[in-house]
Amino acid sequence: MKEWTCILAGHHDNVGKAMEMEQQGWRLHTYTTAGMGGAFNYTVNHYLLFERGQ
Repeated sequence: MKEWTCILAGHHDNVGKAMEMEQQGWRLHTYTTAGMGGAFNYTVNHYLLFERGQ
C-alpha cells in the first residue's frame, strides 16, 4: 500500500527537507510552487508531495 505525505517548504526555507525525506525512503512525486504578493513583497511557497511503498 502506498503512503503519501506533503510538506510545505516556505520561501526556500525548508527545501533541503527533500533530502531528509529521501533518506527516510520517500520518493519525490510532485513539486509545485505558488506565489503571492506585489513587486516588493513576493513570496513563493514550495509544495513537495512524497510517496513510498507499493
